[in-house]
Amino acid sequence: MGLSGFFGALMAERERHLREMEVATNNNVDSIHYEAARFVTFYVAFIDGLSPALTAMISLMPFFLVPVGLMPIWNAYVISLTLSFATLFLLGIYLGKVAKENGWFYGVAMLTVGAFTH
Repeated sequence: MGLSGFFGALMAERERHLREMEVATNNNVDSIHYEAARFVTFYVAFIDGLSPALTAMISLMPFFLVPVGLMPIWNAYVISLTLSFATLFLLGIYLGKVAKENGWFYGVAMLTVGAFTH
């Protein structure tokens, strides 16, 4: 998921940014702007790739404790599900803040969608 997100965003964002700059400047883009677009594109792709990878790692953490005998498998399932839902809820709150809307509503909405897709 992480690699797919990274490369998908890298290709899509690079083309979009460069096309927008070329249209805005009638194909007279300064080289510094190309470098800036490349940096921003890489940064967006990095975040796009890292997000699902970190989210998956958070959900999988309890299962790393099972083989070493620190947690029964049933507890790992419950804790993993709880961590997944908590992550979705917090993501919803964050999206609500970014959208300047009610974060709690967005949190509950993300949690609901996650419950149906989990």
